[in-house]
Amino acid sequence: MSAPQKVAILGGGMGALTAAFELSSQADWRERFDITVYQMGWRLGGKCASSRGDNDRIEEHGIHGFVGSYFNALPLMGQVYAELDRKPGQPLATFEEAFLGSDFTMQWEFKDGALVPWPVRLPPNSLSPKDPSSYKGLETSIASLLDEIERSLTGLPSLLEAGVKLLIGAAKRTLFSTPLSAGPKHPLVKELTNARKMITDAAEAIDAFAPAFAEHATDLRRNLLTLDYYATLVIGCLNDNVVVNGYDVLDDENWSDWLVRHGIQAETLASPVVMTTVNICYQSPNGDTSRAARMGAGAYVDWTMRGTAYLGCSIWSFAAGTGETVVAPLYEVLKRRGVKFEFFHKVEALRLHPTDRRRVASVEMTVQATLKDPEAGYQPLIDVKGLPSWPRRPLYDQLNEGSILRALDLDLESYWNGWPDAAHPHLKAPKVLTHGVDYDKLVFAISLGAVPYLCKELVDEDPAWRGMVDNIPALQTQAMQLWLKPDLYEMGWTEKLDPAKNEVALSGTYFCPPNGNANFPDLLKWESWPAEAMPKALWYFCGLMPDYEPPAPFSDTDYPRRQSERVKAQCIQYLQTSIGTMLPGATVRAVNGLGDPMSLDFNLLVDTKNPGAEGVQRFDSQFWRANIDPTERYVTTPPGSVRHRLEAWGSGFDNLVLAGDWIYTGLNVGSFEGATMGGKLAAHAVSGAPALDSIIGYPTVPRPQVPAGRTEDDVARPRLRVVG
Repeated sequence: MSAPQKVAILGGGMGALTAAFELSSQADWRERFDITVYQMGWRLGGKCASSRGDNDRIEEHGIHGFVGSYFNALPLMGQVYAELDRKPGQPLATFEEAFLGSDFTMQWEFKDGALVPWPVRLPPNSLSPKDPSSYKGLETSIASLLDEIERSLTGLPSLLEAGVKLLIGAAKRTLFSTPLSAGPKHPLVKELTNARKMITDAAEAIDAFAPAFAEHATDLRRNLLTLDYYATLVIGCLNDNVVVNGYDVLDDENWSDWLVRHGIQAETLASPVVMTTVNICYQSPNGDTSRAARMGAGAYVDWTMRGTAYLGCSIWSFAAGTGETVVAPLYEVLKRRGVKFEFFHKVEALRLHPTDRRRVASVEMTVQATLKDPEAGYQPLIDVKGLPSWPRRPLYDQLNEGSILRALDLDLESYWNGWPDAAHPHLKAPKVLTHGVDYDKLVFAISLGAVPYLCKELVDEDPAWRGMVDNIPALQTQAMQLWLKPDLYEMGWTEKLDPAKNEVALSGTYFCPPNGNANFPDLLKWESWPAEAMPKALWYFCGLMPDYEPPAPFSDTDYPRRQSERVKAQCIQYLQTSIGTMLPGATVRAVNGLGDPMSLDFNLLVDTKNPGAEGVQRFDSQFWRANIDPTERYVTTPPGSVRHRLEAWGSGFDNLVLAGDWIYTGLNVGSFEGATMGGKLAAHAVSGAPALDSIIGYPTVPRPQVPAGRTEDDVARPRLRVVG
C-alpha cells in the first residue's frame, strides 16, 4: 500500500478550510491524504477572521453574514455543526442556534436632495438553508422573481393590478412549458415586455395616481421601480440566452450598460434596488466610491439572480462573531478529524524547479514563533462565555518568543511588522518545504493580493498568471465598530424592527464610504462590560478605501500606523457629517438642543478606557482597522476580468492547485460563497471529489474565454488527480 499523498494547504481562510474539509470528508481520506494547513499568525479565517479585544469585544474585519443564496456555504456549515455535535445547552450548539434568518434590509434612496429610508422585507419560505437541491439555476430564479412581482402588486391601482396580474399569471404558466434554452424566443420575453410597458406607463402617470393614492404613493412608486428592475433582469437573461451561453459572455459589458441595453428605466437605474449588488461587492474602481461602480455584467446578473432564489430567508446573520460562529467550529471539526495545523508559518515565496519550470519545487516560509511544547502543538482558542473564540493576539505563554512578542505587541498578520528582528537569528533562516518530501500537492489558498509578492517566479513564467495579476484588482477596505449608550430607537431610528424575525438594522446603500452598516445589539451578550457601562447598540460600518498609490515597502514598519490613522480620521469625519440622516436622535443638536444636526454626539460612545474623555476623544476607545495587507484585500470583478481567473486545476503547474474566491468559480464575486466554492473546486482538483455537479452554481457550459496561455482542455476538466 502506497503512503498517503502529502497535501500542503497554504493559507487559513474559508477557501483553505473548505478544501481541507472536503478532502477529509472522504471515507478513505486517511489512507489517501496527509493534510497540513500552514497559517500565518495565530488565528484562522483570512479576511473573515475575528477576535476578542478589550471587554471581550468582538472585533471583525468588516460586516459578515450569509445571504440565503449561499447554496454551498450554508450546507457546509450545516455539516460542520452536525459533526461538531455540541451538547444541548452549550452556546451555539446547533446550526439553527448559530445562524439566524432575517428578511429585512434598509435601502437608502437619494431623492429630492436627501437620502430617504426605503425599508425592504422579503417573504420567508419553507426551504431549508442546509438543502440547496431546490435550486435549478435561472429557472428557479425566474420563478422566485415572478412570485415576488405578484406579491408586490398590492397597492397598485386596481386596473393596473389586474392587468399586471394577468400578464404575470401567463408568464408563470409559460415558464415551465417552454425550455429556457429558447432564449429570446421564449414566450416570457413578450409577456414580461408587455408587463414592463404597463409598469412603465403607470410610473410615468404616477403624478396622476398620487392624489387618489396619496397614502400609498411612495410604496406604489417603489413597487413600480422594483417591478421594472425584476422584469429587466429576466428579459435580459432570456434575450442573451444565458442558459445556453452562460453568464461569462456578458463579462466585457459593464453592469449598468447591460441593464440599459435591456430597457431599464432611468429612474429605476438611479434607485437603490439596482445598487445593492455593486455596493456590497465593493465594485468602485480603485476603491474610490466617488467614481461610478464598474462590474462585469455576467457576474452582476448571476449574483443578483442567485440572490432571488434564497433558502428560507434572504439573509442569515451570525449569532456571535464570525470567528466563533464559522471559523472556530470548522477548525475544531478539522482538528478532530486529524487535519494538521501549523500556525506562525508565513509563506514568503513559491520556487519553481530550476529545470522543470512546470513544478513548484519548494515553498519558503518564515517561522514567526516556536512552541514550548511542539508535541502538543499550538492551542489557539480561548473560552469566552462558553464559546471557543480567537484572542486578539497570540497566546504568548505557549511560545518561546512570547515575552518579547508580548512586549512589542506585534501584529503577526501584518507584512510590515519587521519581525523576526536581528535579535532572533533562529527565526531569520527560512523554513523550506520541499516537493516530494514535505508535500506532493500544494493548495495555494492565499488571497490574490499576495500573489505578486509570493509567486513572482510563477507570474514571470506564465502569461496567465501575469494576466490575472494585471487585470483582477484587489482593493483595500476599512471598517469601524461603535459601542453606544442609547439603543437604536433612542438614537432616532424610525423603522420598527421585529426581534422575533431577527430583524436588524442592515444596509448596503447608505452614504459612501463606508456605505455598509449594521447594528448587532444581540452580540453584546457575548461581551463583558461593566454594569454601569453596558452598551445598548453595537454598530458596524464597512466599505472601500481609495487606493491609488502603491503600498509602502515592507521595511517601512510605520506604514500600518499611518494607514490606521488615516482610517481613524476618515471615520471621525464620516461620523461628523453623515450620521444625522440615519440616527437623528444621536446628533449633537438632538442631544444638547443646539449644535451640529448631522454629527454624532461622540459622548454617546461607551468608553471604559478613559471615561472622562469628551467629544471626539472618546472615539479612541472604539475599534477601527485598515485592511491593507495583501492577504486581506477584497477581489473585485470589473468588466473583462473574469477571463483572467484561473481554474482550481488551471494553475499551469503540475503540483499546484488554487483555492479562494479569486479563482474561477462561476460566481466570480468576492464572498464567503465564492471562497467556499473555490475550496470545493480545489478538493475536486486534488481528489476528484466533490463531484462538479454537486458544487451548486458551478457552470455547466464551457467557458467562452480562455486565459492567455491556456487551452479549452485546461479549463474544461481537471488535470490533477490523486490516485488512492
